[in-house]
Amino acid sequence: MRSKQTCASDVWRGAMAGAIGGAVASSAMVLFNHLLGSTGFGREDRGRRKQHRRADAKPNDADGTISDEPASEKAASNLVEAATGAALTERGRKIGGSIVHHAFGMAAGAMYGAFAARLPAVATGGGLPYGMLVWIAGPETGLPLAGLARTPTEYPPARHIASLATHLVFGSTLEAVRRSMTRR
Repeated sequence: MRSKQTCASDVWRGAMAGAIGGAVASSAMVLFNHLLGSTGFGREDRGRRKQHRRADAKPNDADGTISDEPASEKAASNLVEAATGAALTERGRKIGGSIVHHAFGMAAGAMYGAFAARLPAVATGGGLPYGMLVWIAGPETGLPLAGLARTPTEYPPARHIASLATHLVFGSTLEAVRRSMTRR
């Protein structure tokens, strides 16, 4: 039987591998979003967005969310404005949004890695079930509750499909990186 200390070090190692995997997976999501957008997927949705603040935002353009404006950019802007009273520039929103997106991915990855180290069954499905869980908890539930997106029923099906797909990319990439880093 393994000691508690060894198990604790496995959990920390899993959390670190998961955090690194979460950062890589967050970048993979963005690349996948751009690839998906380049195929024309969701093109029929473009006309609907003109009444919203950012008519140039594509579904899942930067962070895999369903909102018109990337939720990570809204969150970064809200945080900076609450802390300083000053609004972010457009460039600042992009940079801040990327930081928020990757930080969230690292936190979600660290939790996944820690749980997978303690309960290996968590990794069943190659990270896809976890990607789906993050999708349900994030863009489909958490962001509307936080005021960073409208309710899910206000978005067309293509947005939900694209968001789910990007979160499946997140989960599978997270698991691939975590597994490669924790292999002995």
